[in-house]
Amino acid sequence: MEDYDLIILIFACYTITKYKEQINILNETWVKKCSEYKNIKVLYFLGEQKIDQFIDTQTIKYINLIGIKDDYFSASYKQFLGLKYVKENYNTKFIICLGSDTYLNIPKLLLYIKNFDHNDNLYIGGHGCVREICSKKYYFHSGGPGFIITYGCLLKLYSILPELPDDWSKLCITNNIELLTTACDVAISYYLQQPNIDSKIIKTNDLSFLHCNYQGYPCHINQVEMSNIISCHLMSPTDFINFTNILNNNNFFI
Repeated sequence: MEDYDLIILIFACYTITKYKEQINILNETWVKKCSEYKNIKVLYFLGEQKIDQFIDTQTIKYINLIGIKDDYFSASYKQFLGLKYVKENYNTKFIICLGSDTYLNIPKLLLYIKNFDHNDNLYIGGHGCVREICSKKYYFHSGGPGFIITYGCLLKLYSILPELPDDWSKLCITNNIELLTTACDVAISYYLQQPNIDSKIIKTNDLSFLHCNYQGYPCHINQVEMSNIISCHLMSPTDFINFTNILNNNNFFI
């Protein structure tokens, strides 16, 4: 199997124009930056319907999941089955999971993960919140900017990954929290905090992982220091271009 320091798992859709355009802008901006590094692999996980426009490269691979649609709930399948695919096809130290409206400062991210031992059982991220599930409060890292798990964490999670999307849906219905059915970021946090996995939660406290865009919209306006951003969310195509220019002009703040 191929070896990487970082695999970027993106749950995406290229059969709907809006999301296809997001893939294109990612590939033109920070994913293009990934091609400068041999230790990064970018994986797009998609519904089963294929189109011919997108072709694998040395850095990028597009994976169509059989039987999976491109509806909103598909993010859970793309996340959990994507992690299963990573374990079965690659050796990697870290995996970051995110959607296609998120921006990564790649040089800064690579520096950040050097702070951790990939053999440890770690769940890393920020800009999180708390949800009550089965009468217990669970913290979760916002899925907007994405979250990182170590290889040690993936090893503990691997055996149950195929059953998690359906198990999570049943759990939400049984406990009258149907609004969380599509919340795959809450779901993975819930399972990582169960006694059989018991991952250590690493929270960033300097707004490095932002649910907001690079300017702090909508909830941290005028509170964001761009030099601290590792990942930010809710990015428009114009935001992607503008932030790329800012990073290029400031040596990616490293």
